[in-house]
Amino acid sequence: MSTPYFSVIIPTYNRAGFIGATLDSVLAQDLAEFEVLVVDDGSTDHTAAVVQAYTDPRLHYLPKANAERGAARNYGVARAQGEYVLFLDSDDLLHPNHLSTLRAGIQAATPPPNFIATRYDFSREGRLHPSPVATVPAGRYGLDAFVDGNMLACNFAARRLNPDLFLFEEDRRYAAVEDWLFLLQNTQRDTVLLLDALTVTMNDHDTRSMRADNQGLIRRLELAGAWMQQHLTLTGEQRRRLLGRVYYLCAIHAYADGHRGQALRYTRRAWPGLPAREGVALAVRSLLGPQVIGRLKGVLG
Repeated sequence: MSTPYFSVIIPTYNRAGFIGATLDSVLAQDLAEFEVLVVDDGSTDHTAAVVQAYTDPRLHYLPKANAERGAARNYGVARAQGEYVLFLDSDDLLHPNHLSTLRAGIQAATPPPNFIATRYDFSREGRLHPSPVATVPAGRYGLDAFVDGNMLACNFAARRLNPDLFLFEEDRRYAAVEDWLFLLQNTQRDTVLLLDALTVTMNDHDTRSMRADNQGLIRRLELAGAWMQQHLTLTGEQRRRLLGRVYYLCAIHAYADGHRGQALRYTRRAWPGLPAREGVALAVRSLLGPQVIGRLKGVLG
């Protein structure tokens, strides 16, 4: 096989019920110059059997001991051959034109980007919903955009031989936020080129890492806030906004668990870094709790 243009890196852990559809979406691409590296991060289900049933020579199954997604992605990067490495979670789907759209964007850009992404949406119980990046104009975005949150999740590609590339944080204490840390660290001196195309669908199921353990995620977000202040060079305004977003997310996950007192405490910490309207909306949600909010939504339609 000739040298691939893209290396699609798919970390997975006990996703036997999802990964087949993910692989089908990758192998259905209308651009053929790619390889797929499935990094099995210590699965204990039948993920291996699902992946090894595929016979496409571009697909490589790489099992390893469990060390969380940051380490799994880095493991894939170290073994990749493509000019660009592309990160895809093992329960999400690429549209057939995803890789060809990225390559066209790379070839049209001057200078060629070190990081590039497209828009994505969410699939929830058979219905599609927009993501935070849906209304963001196409263009290049640096650190100042990402202190307000990770609008891209892990739906981006990176030039593999970029000498200034920071890899993913491997400490499992930051699991589920390692993609945000990656973007913050890499956009201190660089930008991500966002294309005006929707070519990825994220599967918003109940066992996603961002839904499955709210209290664990709150602990990781607290730790990530300290990591950010240690590893990033921020203006006072950027630090205020960044911590506002960290504590906003903590409040949202506390709210999801029905812990109103905890949600309100994080709302107070988030408030100085949030736009006024967003701060008021968060305070109302935290004060009322999910049951009351759910009833109100039902009444209002």
